[in-house]
Amino acid sequence: MARIEDHRLITGKGKFTANIRPTEALFVKFLRSPISCGVILSIDTSKAKSLPGVVNIFTAQDMAADGITHMLDTAKPVRDDGGTVINPRRPILNSSDIRHLGEPIAIIIAQTSEQANNALEAIFVDYSDSDSALLSGDNTDSPLVWPEAQDNYASYHYVGDATKVQEAEANTAHLITVPIHISRITAVAMEPRISLCDIDPEGKLIFTTSTQNPFALRAEIMKTFSLETTNIQVIAPDVGGSFGMKGTLYREDAAIIWASRKIGRALCWSASRSEAFISDEHARAMFGQARLGLDSEGKFTSFSVYLDIDIGAYVSKRSFSMLNNLGGIAGQYIIPAMSAELRFSFSNTMPISPYRGAGRPEATFMIESAIDEAARITGIGRAELRARNFIKPDMLPYQTALMFNYDSGDFPAILEEALQLSDYHNFEKRRAVSEKNGRIRGIGMATHIEVAGGPFGMLIKEVARLRVSKQGAMTIAPGSMSVGQGLETSFPDIVAGELNISADRIKYIQGDTDYLPSGRGSGGSAATITGGSAVINAAEILIETGNQIAADVLKCDISDIQYNNGNFYQMNDPDTALDWSEIAQYSNQPDGLDIMGQFTPSAPTYPNGCHICEVEIDTSTGKCFVQDYVAVEDVGTALYPVLIEGQILGGIVQGISQALGESLVYDETGQLSTGSFMDYQMPIASDFPKFRIKTHPVKTKINPLGAKGVGESGTVGALAATLSAIQHALVSVGADAIKMPATPHRIWQTLKQNA
Repeated sequence: MARIEDHRLITGKGKFTANIRPTEALFVKFLRSPISCGVILSIDTSKAKSLPGVVNIFTAQDMAADGITHMLDTAKPVRDDGGTVINPRRPILNSSDIRHLGEPIAIIIAQTSEQANNALEAIFVDYSDSDSALLSGDNTDSPLVWPEAQDNYASYHYVGDATKVQEAEANTAHLITVPIHISRITAVAMEPRISLCDIDPEGKLIFTTSTQNPFALRAEIMKTFSLETTNIQVIAPDVGGSFGMKGTLYREDAAIIWASRKIGRALCWSASRSEAFISDEHARAMFGQARLGLDSEGKFTSFSVYLDIDIGAYVSKRSFSMLNNLGGIAGQYIIPAMSAELRFSFSNTMPISPYRGAGRPEATFMIESAIDEAARITGIGRAELRARNFIKPDMLPYQTALMFNYDSGDFPAILEEALQLSDYHNFEKRRAVSEKNGRIRGIGMATHIEVAGGPFGMLIKEVARLRVSKQGAMTIAPGSMSVGQGLETSFPDIVAGELNISADRIKYIQGDTDYLPSGRGSGGSAATITGGSAVINAAEILIETGNQIAADVLKCDISDIQYNNGNFYQMNDPDTALDWSEIAQYSNQPDGLDIMGQFTPSAPTYPNGCHICEVEIDTSTGKCFVQDYVAVEDVGTALYPVLIEGQILGGIVQGISQALGESLVYDETGQLSTGSFMDYQMPIASDFPKFRIKTHPVKTKINPLGAKGVGESGTVGALAATLSAIQHALVSVGADAIKMPATPHRIWQTLKQNA
């Protein structure tokens, strides 16, 4: 089936926040810090306030007069190493110590965007710039981002059994050590962040924004401004990309909400692309090493990682996605002993948050890189080494040595299918052709597994509201939020399947906190797992309710009522049929039937798969060309192939893009060197081959759909598979491995150094 929403989105009929901005809304701009580390000595807005069209300019001092100063404290840092825990709060507007480039200092409100820009340039701020900016908080000898701290570690964690790992390493035949470097990137959403705030005549706050989780956003706004649920409505219309980045209340949002309430006017702010680079939360940003132990038979005996995660200048609960998804380093393998040491470090950079995969691609990259190196050192084939250590289907469910308990899967079969589909065993023939053309060729693989429907350790309820009007019109409204996953297509179809009616009869509604009591939004590949299951529950309750109403109307026992194809009738008497409009009219409810379904998973699910990437490298330029890409995925029941393929394809592209070029780079003063598309490498369609994507469904029993989740699986496998292919090509000519991203210049330098 085709995606329903595609036609309106690609023909310009989408309904984004910018499309519904009222003409009376004032324009908002933010004055931002041009330095990454220093102190604000004074702020003078007098000249700017006198310019034409300027309605007002507010600073932190103005907000403080109303008792609003900082963002919510959501972090719960711990120090397993016994160090001092500090939990610095993030000011909404900064008026003193600057800790990263782009911190908002003042909010400018004007009649037009141009007038707001003029006022922004007329504000005078006197800074005392510091020359001690910290760009990677990896040791205690560096300048302190927070002077009250003893070091730059925000949170320090020991996970797993380090003693068992040490014992295994002492008796291992091979101990493989590989460096880990995962670049800092940004989501680069097609639609930059945008906020529209208004106050209705009764004083209710209406906040419209591009977000993946309107209900979580409402909760943060309520706590920040001490509002009741009835006093705030959050609306999320169509969203042009989110990927985790648009999952929280930002400083700009809070400032706009306060200012709108202060002056009683509608306000709208939209980030420019260059503004987004320095104000959107970043992602990934970690380095360290991984160690893999093997016995003389090539069986894994231990695996451990030591990581520094650069979380930026401020800490929040969104800083710890690597910790929540750390279990992925176990991969699909039997590894008896595992441990990890994670150090979350401050730096004078933009804070980080989840980005598609949120720790899962990183975890897969760690274990798969170590296995590739182990294969090289031991001489065991890369596919054979993986197969030798797989968890077999008859061993499931399987509790790994680090966090996760896999419920289902067939890892060996998926690897074999990917090898066959990619023609892996005939690779050397293709390599020979490349060599004749003066190029080098490599093939890489990654078997991956991820946790979905989480966060891990948290079983969160999802809801879905199903309504039938007295005219028989149906609407489905899930707490899940579609930001590209195709829920507008799949959820009405799920309802239609349960009710034996056409999906055309069902209208889809999302993103309005006045319509539902709660909702999970989008995240963790959970929409189908939890939202789809809640939709099924709503449909089941609706039929049960219809049965009872039909029995009352037809004056028979409920066991005598049959339902089929949208009609209720007394058993063996079709002439008594009542359709949905009649059932709704007999419901004695003013607006017809109104059902709330829900679902809380008993455990997370574990999507998994195998990716095989083949690349060719031009040795004269270092340019890497992706020649072929195969992905075989177990996402549980493959409900909607077109949606599954689209999600996997998009995720693969994002993983390859980070492997080949995406990277946020700060210079030694904390200025962002890659703050535009001139410097930040984004992919284009011609960079990729035609992907070959297949599913190998192994149904899970965790939810009624049997689905495992698909939204992040493409990225989880792609990062490791792409780097694996590049390293394989470089090793073939005796070149050293290179760190991510594998840009043409880095590849060229590596080849020259080993010429």
